[in-house]
Amino acid sequence: MKLTPIKIKGKAGPKKTWKLPADPDRKGKKRRRDENEDDGAGGGQPSQRRFKARKPAEPIEELPTEILERIIFMSQNLSFLRSSLRIGYRFSSPSFLTELLEAAFAPTLDMWFGYNKEKVAPQKRRKKGLDWGNNRWLLPEWVPGDPDFQSAVLSCDWVNTSVILDAQQKWFRRNGFGRLIEHLAPSNPPPAQPDLDGQPDVAARFETDWQVLRESCASCFPATIPAGDECRMPMWQPPCYMEIHPLTRAPERLLTGPFDWEMARTLFWLVRSGAHQFRGSPLSWEATKRGFDSIMSLGDKELAFVLLTLWVELRAFEQWPEFLRHQELEVAANQMEHGVVLADRKLWNWAYYFIKSHSWFRAAEKTWP
Repeated sequence: MKLTPIKIKGKAGPKKTWKLPADPDRKGKKRRRDENEDDGAGGGQPSQRRFKARKPAEPIEELPTEILERIIFMSQNLSFLRSSLRIGYRFSSPSFLTELLEAAFAPTLDMWFGYNKEKVAPQKRRKKGLDWGNNRWLLPEWVPGDPDFQSAVLSCDWVNTSVILDAQQKWFRRNGFGRLIEHLAPSNPPPAQPDLDGQPDVAARFETDWQVLRESCASCFPATIPAGDECRMPMWQPPCYMEIHPLTRAPERLLTGPFDWEMARTLFWLVRSGAHQFRGSPLSWEATKRGFDSIMSLGDKELAFVLLTLWVELRAFEQWPEFLRHQELEVAANQMEHGVVLADRKLWNWAYYFIKSHSWFRAAEKTWP
């Protein structure tokens, strides 16, 4: 009688001899032949197919698609789309994604689509500028829409410029022509008139503004730093519109990277639509620091310069604490002096200017631990 083997933790067992693997086709044929013999012995009764039973659908999953869409739009809860695989599969089509974007931004577009952000506010608010803090031009109560719902939709990974522009174009075809003039203005109606700047559709207007930014950045990147500390970026030429709620938050993925030109286009649409990192944003300065390091390590220096320009307009540097500001200024000064590649030195030169000119607002107001 052999002794009972005892398994010792961490010790390898006895080596097994290698055997030729069995032919799966032959094994399958044998199984089907055995089943046929069993069927013949059973008096002609049909064979029972062997398959893995699926989990039955929940009652809410069996509702019609139209009712589920209504539930999603009215609840504004995107977690419902991730509640089950069946629901996620049913609502993953591009048409539904554009409908979801349209439902999130339609209240804001109904009132403010086509208005230039710098022309819609009363004159007394434009004169005060940065003294108004988060809401430089319009008070949040003047702009309809749910900023939390808009922020949740923008944070989805499938959001890009093609889906956003498609949703805006669908809204414009349905509601734009009839509501651009009959808008519900605040107590002091803005003197500006909404339009598409002579462009045939929303996408063409976006592409025109995007090319203006690309050309202005390309002309400013080889140049020297402008004299003085202008609050407005010298290379920012495209107009900004009121297409999102002022309290809508920029998604973290657009500020932490990894970055490419499509990410830059999406960030440009966000800035162009009136977004900025307002005070009290849940996005920490650690996240923007990671994004800044990722931008400065890009091989495409033109892309890095465009992203830094968008960061300034987004007011991302204003969230930095005082110690981080001084730390990055020292790093930029060191790279400017000891950098080998000329394009790298120019990029760090502009980064030094951006940090020095556009991060002191936040650093001077908050005492950091």
